[in-house]
Amino acid sequence: MSTVDVNVPRFNQAIIALLTGLAFVIDQPWLVLVAFVVLAVSWAGGPRLAPLTRLYVGLIRPRLSSPIVTEPAAPPRFSQLIGAGFLGVASLAFAVGAPALGWGLTLIVTALAALAATTRICVGCIVYRKVVAP
Repeated sequence: MSTVDVNVPRFNQAIIALLTGLAFVIDQPWLVLVAFVVLAVSWAGGPRLAPLTRLYVGLIRPRLSSPIVTEPAAPPRFSQLIGAGFLGVASLAFAVGAPALGWGLTLIVTALAALAATTRICVGCIVYRKVVAP
């Protein structure tokens, strides 16, 4: 079973929440597409290709003195897949002229990513544990 530093998913979730929240506030749907690409690449390519993971591991983690605590990688990766799916459909909605649907889906991702980043309550991870790998 592969594992991940518990701070990596939280960092990723915080950046996705900030990026999608900013997209909504400044009404820039292209930022939703950027967030989609980041999540899709992270899910498909794993930690080796994940841009935010690489940023955390390369720039932030070396500056921390606390020991690395790990968790199973599968639940956060499943959560990335769900987030990428929502943001992919949101981007498609923007492209076909349905901004209300696009922003609705985006704000769901924003809220859930912010929840996970600030409380460690990862709804996608809970779904994974209940449905995918009970």
